[in-house]
Amino acid sequence: MKIRFKVLSLLIFATIMLSVASPGEAAMKCPGNVISWVVPFGPGGGTDRWARILSSVSFDTFGMAMRVRNRPGASGVVGWKWLLNQKADGCIILQASSTPTIAILKEKNSPVKASQIKIVGYLSSFRSILLGRSGKPWSTLSGLKGYAKKNPGKLTIGGSQSLALGQAFFFDQLGLKMNLIPYSSTGKATADFLGKHINTIAVTASTAKGLVPGKAVGIVNTSAMPLSKKLKNLKGIPTAKQIGLNGISFPRWVGVHPDTPDAIADEISDNIGKTLKHKAVKKLIKKIGEDIIHLPRAKAQKQYNKLIVDLEGAIPLLK
Repeated sequence: MKIRFKVLSLLIFATIMLSVASPGEAAMKCPGNVISWVVPFGPGGGTDRWARILSSVSFDTFGMAMRVRNRPGASGVVGWKWLLNQKADGCIILQASSTPTIAILKEKNSPVKASQIKIVGYLSSFRSILLGRSGKPWSTLSGLKGYAKKNPGKLTIGGSQSLALGQAFFFDQLGLKMNLIPYSSTGKATADFLGKHINTIAVTASTAKGLVPGKAVGIVNTSAMPLSKKLKNLKGIPTAKQIGLNGISFPRWVGVHPDTPDAIADEISDNIGKTLKHKAVKKLIKKIGEDIIHLPRAKAQKQYNKLIVDLEGAIPLLK
């Protein structure tokens, strides 16, 4: 009897020690050992590039495969709404930018609220870079300002909601009227730019790298942050700060269903941090001309809450 009691006591003690050794362990398990990493935009844009780079090392950092799923539509709102209709188990992760947040805040009767997301991390922030075609009167910043003054509202600028807002913020400070055309994705805006349906296009550094030189020329970087020195083909593009204006940039955030347990959200946040530290990821992100600016869950959520307030004040510039 004493032996049986001792054995039972040891088993109970071992169970307690295991639970203490891994407090808050989420034991995240996904069907087929696969995470669905949702990109609410079409393939080819900056968000899609980031997602495919991160997915390449998912076995090393998440211990699972990562399937990138493009669910575009309504400037990213379609993919977000789809996430809200799925299980809150952390197996479906949304990577987005300010674009769907802006689209939601602009819509009075949006099917999604900007707060309906549990942020698990910030990956980076991106700049809105304006490109034009060479040989045009607006292919340089000085030429563009002169043309816009003579022809208010005639020059068209295409880009996603975030990138268009970056341009609106910049040109509002210059007192110039531009014809801003928000697109649901950078891919669609690029197709229209190459098809000569719009005069200029607002893109991220990774997209600009593939267009300059040859298909486009750089006009202005509307953020305060200069581009990476490794992007030699984009060298010389002036920043808003260099011109004496306030710059603006936008976050690349990652979120899960708002009802996802905190323990799972924390696990995902930790794994995102490991992913961004992976040598292969760091190398590839630099190769596409972007920077890793990581914020873990708590800090990222706080910044996102502030972003909503800031965007509510800036959105009227798009009207």
